[in-house]
Amino acid sequence: MMKKTILAAALAAAMLGAVSAQAATYVEAGGWTPREILFGKQYNGNVTAIRVDRSSFERHTYPMQAIHPTGNSLALAQAAVTEDPSLVAALKVRGIATHNVLWVQTAYNGGKIVYHR
Repeated sequence: MMKKTILAAALAAAMLGAVSAQAATYVEAGGWTPREILFGKQYNGNVTAIRVDRSSFERHTYPMQAIHPTGNSLALAQAAVTEDPSLVAALKVRGIATHNVLWVQTAYNGGKIVYHR
């Protein structure tokens, strides 16, 4: 019985060491940091990014410009993003390219709501 416990503890320690090495490699390669793992990724405030999925049951809550964008509405939305450096930074942190922005709204609190694909 004691041998099985010692063997299980040794295997657990070996596996923990392997996982720790992989996690350290991932963090060094630009992945999530331990702070982000514990507390979540910190995004630039006052910007909400919503991914538009046309097949979602929530599609009725999206603005029509986001569901069926035209060339003019896309140009207006993308111009609004490129003219606002803080919005560009917020989208960069989230990994959203400007050409994927479908529509930008201003919220009641002054923040921005960005619909993207």
